[in-house]
Amino acid sequence: MPKDNIPIYHQTHPPDLAITEELKLERRQPADGQPVVALFNLRTGDREHLSGLYRRADAVPLQVKKPT
Repeated sequence: MPKDNIPIYHQTHPPDLAITEELKLERRQPADGQPVVALFNLRTGDREHLSGLYRRADAVPLQVKKPT
């Protein structure tokens, strides 16, 4: 386990957690100040991707920025 006791999931993660890209597909985003509760390490071919995982239940509706 990492030094701050943040779990790391490899290749899959619990359904109650999501990376920001998954939240965007659900038209949601992490709330202001919402902490990363775990890390997600996905290996595809010779590449690794490390992303933060957020609790889906704490996410808020996606804020669409209006053009200026």
